[in-house]
Amino acid sequence: MNRLVVCIALFVLAVQVGGTKFTDCGSKSGQVASVVVTDCPDSDDTCILKKGTTKGITINFTSKGASNSAQAVVHGVIAGVPLPFSLKNPDGCKSGISCPIKNQESYTYTNQLPIRRSYPALGVTVRWEIQNDNKDDIVCVEIPCEIR
Repeated sequence: MNRLVVCIALFVLAVQVGGTKFTDCGSKSGQVASVVVTDCPDSDDTCILKKGTTKGITINFTSKGASNSAQAVVHGVIAGVPLPFSLKNPDGCKSGISCPIKNQESYTYTNQLPIRRSYPALGVTVRWEIQNDNKDDIVCVEIPCEIR
């Protein structure tokens, strides 16, 4: 009986600490460990972005190089065309990353994406990049989403 309780507890914990489904789209000077979007569990194929709300994102990664800065760039990719999403604070050094970024160190980036009511209801891939001093991607992830 105790083993069953332990197994169930471990399963629940694994689900809670799991991440959001994502694809690495070219992280050049970093390695993504996990991506978590608020209310988008890894059991869902598509993350729902409800108009008029804000989604939080956390990206854990390890750097493969040094940089004095970190700049977030976010696009909604629709039919292969990247359309910019605006962020209130694109500065990664003010979003959880301790700058300067050092080689082989782990970092946690957090930010929020407002989902405007004016956005059309459709499927979109959110491409979230964190770029270094040279505008190369430290991190690049794509998350399948749907705006409703």
